Amino acid sequence: MSFKEIADLILKARRPIDIFGDVSLDEMKKNYKAIVKKCHPDIVRSEDRDMADRITVILNNYYEKALEEFEKGIYNIDDEKELLKASEVLFEFKLKGKEYKFYKYFESEDIDDVYEGIMDDKLVMLKVPMDSNDNDLIAEEYSTLKDLEHLSLPTPITKVKINDKVGMIYEKPNGLSIKEIKEQYGNIPGTHVCWIMERLLSAVGYLHSNLIVHGNIKEENVLINPDNHNVILKDYSLCIRDANQPSSKYKIVNDGYTPAYVNGDARVMPNADIYAVGKIAINLLGGDIKRVALPMNCDPRVRTFIRKLLDPNSNDAWALWTELIQIRNEVYGTERFQKLERKRK
Repeated sequence: MSFKEIADLILKARRPIDIFGDVSLDEMKKNYKAIVKKCHPDIVRSEDRDMADRITVILNNYYEKALEEFEKGIYNIDDEKELLKASEVLFEFKLKGKEYKFYKYFESEDIDDVYEGIMDDKLVMLKVPMDSNDNDLIAEEYSTLKDLEHLSLPTPITKVKINDKVGMIYEKPNGLSIKEIKEQYGNIPGTHVCWIMERLLSAVGYLHSNLIVHGNIKEENVLINPDNHNVILKDYSLCIRDANQPSSKYKIVNDGYTPAYVNGDARVMPNADIYAVGKIAINLLGGDIKRVALPMNCDPRVRTFIRKLLDPNSNDAWALWTELIQIRNEVYGTERFQKLERKRK
C-alpha cells in the first residue's frame, strides 16, 4: 500500500481489526510492523511528514488497543452487543421488570453525559445531566419525545432516577456522525446531500407541526445512515416546546449553525431550525459554513435552494421539503437513492 492508502485506512478505522485485519496475535504484530515502516515520518516525502506524524500516533494507539483486545479475547468479535458484554459493567439496575446494564461512557452533549448499554439484547443509551439542576430539561426531553413518532427522531424507552439525577433511556440510533461521514466518505455529492436535507426537513417540519423548535441543530446532533440517507436528529434537552407562545425563548446559540438574529430575547421562529439544515448541507458538500461558500461543482439550483434555507423569512419546512423533492428530481432524476460510496484512496 502507498502512504496515502495507509493514511486513508487508518483515518477510516473504527477498531484495530479495520487496520490489521482478522488475524492472529502474531500476524497482527507483523502487520503493524509492516505498516509502521511505510508511514514513518523519516521515510515519507517531506510534504507528507505532518500527516505521517499524525498517522503514526493514531496507528500506535490502535496497536496498543489491539493488544488489549487480544488480552480480553475480543479482537475478532464484530457484534457490537458482544463487544459491550466483554467489558466490565459500569452500573446496572432493574426498572419495570427490565434489566439495564451500562458498559461504556459514550459522549458528552450540551448538558449531559451519555452511556451505552444493553436491555433485553437491545442496544440502548442513557443520558444523565451533569448537574442535577438540569433534571427538568432531561425530564422535559423525555416528555417531548414520548409523544412524538418519526423515523428521524430518537425512540425513548423510559425515564429513570439515578441518585439525585433524572435520566432518559432511549434506543441507540443507527448512524454515523457528520465528522465520521466526512472522514470516511469525504465531501458528499449533491445528490446525496439532497436526500439528507429531505430527511432533515421532514423531521423539522414534523417538529414544527407539533409546535416544537429544536433550537440546537448542529453537526454534533445529526446522525446519518450512509445506506439509506436516513438521519437521526438528536438531543432535545434544549428544544423549545409551545414555540408559538410569546413567552418562549431560545436556550442556546451555536456558532455557525444559529442565525444572527437569535438571542435570549428573540422571538422563537421555525427558521432557526431551517437555517441550521442549510448550514449542515453546506458542511456536507465541503463548503465553508461561516462564509456561506458553496462548492461550484454543486448544481446552481441546489445552491440557490440551500441559500433559501438561510433566509430569515423561510419558515415553512414542509413547503421547502416539497420544493426540494422537485429540485432533486429535476437535477438528479427520480431514482430512489444510491448508497454513499467511500472516498477514493
